[in-house]
Amino acid sequence: MNGAARAFVCGFGDVQAGLGGLAWDLGEPGALLLSKGEVRQATFALERDLETTTVEITAGADTVEATLAPERTLIEHPDADNPVEFKATGALAEVRSKGGDQTFESAGQLSEWVGDPLEGVGILRHLAIGGGPDSHLIATARGVRGAEGHGSERAVGWLLSGDSGVPYEETLISTQYDGNDEPMRIGLELWPEDADQSSRAAATRVSGSLLGGLRAGPVWAGLFRCHTDGAEGLGTYLLWRP
Repeated sequence: MNGAARAFVCGFGDVQAGLGGLAWDLGEPGALLLSKGEVRQATFALERDLETTTVEITAGADTVEATLAPERTLIEHPDADNPVEFKATGALAEVRSKGGDQTFESAGQLSEWVGDPLEGVGILRHLAIGGGPDSHLIATARGVRGAEGHGSERAVGWLLSGDSGVPYEETLISTQYDGNDEPMRIGLELWPEDADQSSRAAATRVSGSLLGGLRAGPVWAGLFRCHTDGAEGLGTYLLWRP
């Protein structure tokens, strides 16, 4: 990756195409690839060219390349609860399987932290859910050391698309774990500003079931089949715990 090193998470893909990927660097790099109905541990290369970002993810003999053209970027500036800057970019991804015949467009995202997002942190979550090719939901949660469960974490969420980029007033994340304490189902409830709190239909709701995941050091990462208010999409979930 060119330029100053930053912690990042980059994802793309499409459930119907059965192809997608997730790459990250949170102190240590890692990646996973969805292809041929299977999620596998992978390696990645990330390059920038002016405004676009190209990520190449390889697992065994399979390589998938995605070029992300940014559509909307939101920046969360440092404050007392979040000491580092966070930049979330929703993108249109052109996805290609090298050596194969698949080429399609999907939602993509690139999230970056300027500084160390893990300093003083006991848990960090990053979720991204793709809807249509030009729509992405992104949510993060950060808990200090000793924090117990979602209720003690600071969660924020955004809707990023070609014609809008807005934060949600309230972001609620739920995670169901298996016997190995690894995520198997996820949920998001995202409340826009000035929503009618008496009407639960005002929220954007996401539910996701695991397609496959892996653990790499302190990071667990997975791809999920997600339903967002009736629409199906691919979701990524990265969980960092020391």
